[in-house]
Amino acid sequence: MLKEQIKYGNSTIEYSLAFAERKTLGIKVYPDKSVHVIAPTGTSMDKVTEKVHSKAAWVLRQQDFFLSFHPITPPRKFISGETHLYLGKQYRLKLAEAEKDSVKLHGGNISVYCKDKEDKQRIEKLLKAWFKSKADLHFNNLFQELSPIAKELSDITPTLKYRWMDKRWGSCSQKGEILLNIELIKAPKKCIEYVIIHELCHMVHLNHSTAFYELLDKLSPGWRKTKDELEKLMV
Repeated sequence: MLKEQIKYGNSTIEYSLAFAERKTLGIKVYPDKSVHVIAPTGTSMDKVTEKVHSKAAWVLRQQDFFLSFHPITPPRKFISGETHLYLGKQYRLKLAEAEKDSVKLHGGNISVYCKDKEDKQRIEKLLKAWFKSKADLHFNNLFQELSPIAKELSDITPTLKYRWMDKRWGSCSQKGEILLNIELIKAPKKCIEYVIIHELCHMVHLNHSTAFYELLDKLSPGWRKTKDELEKLMV
């Protein structure tokens, strides 16, 4: 199976290419956002590239759809020297023993103080509580900044909630209830803003239709580049 790629605007689409005895060229996008192309035996590379390019917008929409369901982060061991993201920047985890539990950000470190620095479950709990407190601040501030967009889209006043989720960055109900994954606090603010705008668009279109992406293009013209940054940073 060959590994190929094409450029489409600011995005690069990488795909696996195989040839088989068939009449038409098929393109599939899988949940891990990989792209597989199967072309009829004897098809020229120019024809393959032309076909993939013609379907590029659809491929990116499919990848965006799967991205919204797959925030993938490597497992953490919660040991000193381990790196953790916060608002798009890498910080070193520093563990220290102290009588009082606390988490502090200083320099390039996130320092966690607790009675037993070998207690990984306690350290994870303290870190999660700290990230949630930061989400309280930044998610709500960004949501308020984007409230004029919500007013233009619908008569419904959206509400914001957030929690830790395994399978998606965010969601929006018909009632305008927007739910964000706290994991997003690890991404740059512009990525958090993109996800909020993405979910606000669902107040008008509850699917990932062409009309949905036209609205997203209008409200966030550079969303594809931001989505790529979020994907690369958080995987």
